[in-house]
Amino acid sequence: MSEDHTMSIEEIIPSPESQPALKRKSDMNAPQFLSTAEAARMLGLSTTLVQTLVDQGDLKGWKTRGGHRRISIDSILDYQNASRSVLGNYAKATIRPRVTVVVETPALLSDLIKDYSLWDFAVDVTFFDSVTEALLELSSKRPDMMVVEMSMPRAQQEKTFQALENFNQRGRAPLSVVLISQEKGLSSAIQAGAPSTIQVISGPLNPLWLHAYLTGVVASCRN
Repeated sequence: MSEDHTMSIEEIIPSPESQPALKRKSDMNAPQFLSTAEAARMLGLSTTLVQTLVDQGDLKGWKTRGGHRRISIDSILDYQNASRSVLGNYAKATIRPRVTVVVETPALLSDLIKDYSLWDFAVDVTFFDSVTEALLELSSKRPDMMVVEMSMPRAQQEKTFQALENFNQRGRAPLSVVLISQEKGLSSAIQAGAPSTIQVISGPLNPLWLHAYLTGVVASCRN
């Protein structure tokens, strides 16, 4: 693997986290109530549906003497935040976790791809035969988890670990990584003070281990 390619990971800017919940307006001079039409535009709904939401108590409103509805901005913001939370939970339940698996040993890679095709996991696994390509892919397609079989020379394994550590330190949401190595003492040598999201374990990687790992991924996503 090229050293220049590995270190280029330091230039990657991770994807931003999801937007926070909407905050209430703090301007005391801002209107505290909206008309049905204004509320509909704010929520992206029809006026009929907004009226139904008021009748059901999902939005708080009242009628003027002329019979016009006035709807509380606070209740509109509450409804938006509640809707966002429901959609977020639905997405979490329906989106399959993405796992990147890097194996530089051709025979093992072939076996793992074959075995994975026979497993029925609700996980999207992308296999790479090069650590360099997998690291560069982080800039455009970030997985939820990453497993790397490190079979390159020890010095390059240490650089791979450092590149991933730098990536996690730059991002707001660290990537969960498992590095598998057969180098004796490598784990204790490079994990001193390392982030908990990067784990170094003794190899070798095999189908049984990957099956158990993916089983754990599925179980964690159900919680």
